[in-house]
Amino acid sequence: MNFPQPKVASLPPNLDLHGKTAVITGATAGIGLETARQLLKLHVSHLIIAVRSVSKGEACKRELQRLNPHAKITVLELDMDNYQSVQRFAKALKLKVPSVNILLLNAGIGLLKLERSPSGHDRVTQVNYVSNALLIAELLPYLKASAEQIGQSTRITWVGSRMYFTTSFEKKAPMKIGEHMDSKQFFFPNERYNDSKLLCAMFMYSLAARLDKSKVILNMVCPGLINTNMTDVLPFHMRMVMGVVKALLARPVEIGGRLFVNASVAAGPESHGGFLGDMEIIEPSPYLLSPAGKAVQRKLWAETIEELGSLS
Repeated sequence: MNFPQPKVASLPPNLDLHGKTAVITGATAGIGLETARQLLKLHVSHLIIAVRSVSKGEACKRELQRLNPHAKITVLELDMDNYQSVQRFAKALKLKVPSVNILLLNAGIGLLKLERSPSGHDRVTQVNYVSNALLIAELLPYLKASAEQIGQSTRITWVGSRMYFTTSFEKKAPMKIGEHMDSKQFFFPNERYNDSKLLCAMFMYSLAARLDKSKVILNMVCPGLINTNMTDVLPFHMRMVMGVVKALLARPVEIGGRLFVNASVAAGPESHGGFLGDMEIIEPSPYLLSPAGKAVQRKLWAETIEELGSLS
């Protein structure tokens, strides 16, 4: 990621989402909320906001509805820290919504201490990676059926981070990758978020290679450093430092939303299996292109599929 961050072009002027249905996770703050605003301004017909707190989601719905009084906005509960919540959400979505055009995976966290999810996994790994993988797996047949019903590819866009370029598992994970991420011994606070985003990128590349882009287009986007509340979890002294950094270098949240919308709506079929740095597809990290990185990617895929299979 380069600083100062380059300017971001406007979205194509002819984008119109009338008749489209979009789902966005983590939609009550930051990039998720801003993306919801921009989708409504583009006349999306049905917006489903997946939220951990339904009361907060309903408050956001009231605010969002003013931007597009004609759109249908549905609030569904989704706690990415909990496998059962992910499965309940997927079931509710399939029951209540006939088809979906766009799935935007935005929910994510960063923590500086090891916390456990109900599954026993490290929370950062659970929320940022494993639950997203489960949600995709739960919805993939539905999204393929939506594509056949609609007559065009459905879209999955996942928020990633170029910070994954700074890390690797070459010396970290001789054991199973999941066991490594869950181990207190190997919890390095300054690396955990980046490691989780490396897992996400690996899974995205592996899954995209197995998907027919005429049915589902899958990509990932890094919007760069955006001025959101994600740094609120940091200790006071670090929040002060990051406050200065964000004031000097961060992009406004509107840019983050624009880049998310671009990847999920404007980017064409050529973006399938691509990692977008801003609006351009960039190559995988040198580690992911190396034999060692490819081996770990295959290992992660096998481990993840095994775990997801045990949940069905």
